[in-house]
Amino acid sequence: MIISIFLTLLWLWDRSSQALLRWTLGFWLGCLGLILLGLRDVGPPILSIGLGNALSLWSLGLIWLGCRAFNEWDPDAPSALAMAGGLLWFTLVACWPRFAEDLNIRIIAASALYAGYSFLIVNTVWRGYRQEPLPARRLAVFAFGLHGLFYLLRLPVPLLFPATLNGGHPNLWFGVVTFEYFIQVLFGALAIFAMVHERLTLRYKVASEIDYLTGICNRRAFLAAIDASRARPEGDRAGAVLALLDADHFKSINDTHGHGAGDIVLTCLTGLVASRLPQGAVFGRVGGEEFAIYLPASAALINADLLEHIRVDIGAMVVQHGTACIQMSVSIGHCVLPAGRLDMQMALAVADRALYASKKAGRNCVTTSIFAPSDKDRIGGSPVHAPAATIA
Repeated sequence: MIISIFLTLLWLWDRSSQALLRWTLGFWLGCLGLILLGLRDVGPPILSIGLGNALSLWSLGLIWLGCRAFNEWDPDAPSALAMAGGLLWFTLVACWPRFAEDLNIRIIAASALYAGYSFLIVNTVWRGYRQEPLPARRLAVFAFGLHGLFYLLRLPVPLLFPATLNGGHPNLWFGVVTFEYFIQVLFGALAIFAMVHERLTLRYKVASEIDYLTGICNRRAFLAAIDASRARPEGDRAGAVLALLDADHFKSINDTHGHGAGDIVLTCLTGLVASRLPQGAVFGRVGGEEFAIYLPASAALINADLLEHIRVDIGAMVVQHGTACIQMSVSIGHCVLPAGRLDMQMALAVADRALYASKKAGRNCVTTSIFAPSDKDRIGGSPVHAPAATIA
């Protein structure tokens, strides 16, 4: 009940979550089912044994649907299957006297149903883990997998050691089953809370690193990704390239066609560039219409003319906005980076000087500069190497 209350509060905080809604309902049904099962000595069997187990099975069914919703799958498609186990159980207790009276048949049926729903949850959570590897998903797999395994191992016990009633219920079995149920609820709830927390943390982290318009790295994430790339074996070899791209006359696009058109142009530009970059490259938005590319030495050496190809492809691109057909070009400046530890702010300044040289040369061109040790003392001055511009 305590866990159900906390889940309810969590759902009230985020009522749009279909997963939390189903998990909350599932745990409340499980809570009510366990209460009815605990009253089996004083209540009629149709309520305690019949409805109590039915509610517990519906609880697992709803938890399964919640896991599907958490995976962003359709949670309602298998609703009939989720509810079928509890309905079947209640119908058997209500309509088949021998089933209601024979404890061992009920143990076998309950074990099969509980194990089946538990393994449905395990399968769904594990498939979700392969798509989104949240560590807490493994805890959920363990919790519900252990629950399913417990009932699976319980299946043959009535055949080998038939249970007998003592005072209305088998004392040992009832205690063991109730304790296992409690442990499973505790671990399952902890897994659910942890999964929700991990996803929120991950999404906040992604939101803080991704440019909201283009979906690529923002400046901070771009620099962090370069550090991670250079930390890999051979990731800091000489020959790595840092490039800055600036959309030419972008203000005139906004002024002529509106900011909506400008957003579409930037989105199309980033989509084209991202599709041309090799594996291992890092791409980010570092300003309004300014973008940066980092090419590790291995990627830069494979296609030395990549930046020129990108410039040509962007120049040939036509962006449709309403009745307008918008064409654009980019100016590119890049520098070749040395091996070893590197001051990325200094490297960006060198690439920026090369970009300025491209603009000064008439835009729509690529300018190359080599990062030199003496640049450390010459940031903001003239390029150490006279940039060679490739004019379109």
